[in-house]
Amino acid sequence: MGKAEIMNNKGRITTEEQARRFNLLLKFIFTFRYATRKQLDAFSKLIIGLKHPQWLVDYSIKQGLITSYQEPVSRSKIYHLTRKGKKLIKNEEPKVSHYHFEKRHAGMNTFGHHNLLIESFFLLQKQLEIKEWICEWVLRINKHKKDKIPDGLLILSNGTNLALEVETSYKTKEAWKTVVTLYRYDIENISRYDAVLIIAQDSANYEGIKTKLYSIDPEFCNRSFILTEVSMLQQGMCFYQQGVRPITEALNLLKPERRQDEQ
Repeated sequence: MGKAEIMNNKGRITTEEQARRFNLLLKFIFTFRYATRKQLDAFSKLIIGLKHPQWLVDYSIKQGLITSYQEPVSRSKIYHLTRKGKKLIKNEEPKVSHYHFEKRHAGMNTFGHHNLLIESFFLLQKQLEIKEWICEWVLRINKHKKDKIPDGLLILSNGTNLALEVETSYKTKEAWKTVVTLYRYDIENISRYDAVLIIAQDSANYEGIKTKLYSIDPEFCNRSFILTEVSMLQQGMCFYQQGVRPITEALNLLKPERRQDEQ
């Protein structure tokens, strides 16, 4: 968007641009259900492109579009949508009527996982052309409780569908066998996803997942699971098809028949 489209003839932000910024911020909160102040400021700076992002969050609070809640154990202040904020984005988010915030959503058991999910969002936005990011709580609407729902669904601009799993705790090999079984059905039987992207919190968890996961069904897992961890992802790297490579290269290897069809 050009500067002339952002500023009016008095050098002020246009009404349209101001509305766009509010909508982007509110849709970010809608996607992840809530966010910390640091995460909101980071979104305003990295995604919207504001040099001084604080005013957008402050003004959203002043206008009654978002409100805060302080988690008593971690003492973290988190922000979620108000009824007014939901109303503002209802035309762009048809499932906003399902949005609600409860204190249990920000409990200590889920807070670390939630933070890794948002950190993954920022890292992946820098490296992939993401057309749509759908979080677990939206995917779970009208689904059976026993259905395997990923932490997110990434729809890339080339049509690739990636199931996203972020891992902050350790799983046994038996647990990973169940994961593989469920995703085999989703990938091979109904083509719901093209692959699964797993992001581990640290290198120790990454190594544990790699050892367990790829020994279960090497042919299927090498083809269908992309593994990385935060420090690797910061460098744009991942483990795929028995080697460490750029994540963009892994996605190119994912479905070579699609690229041949496009040529």
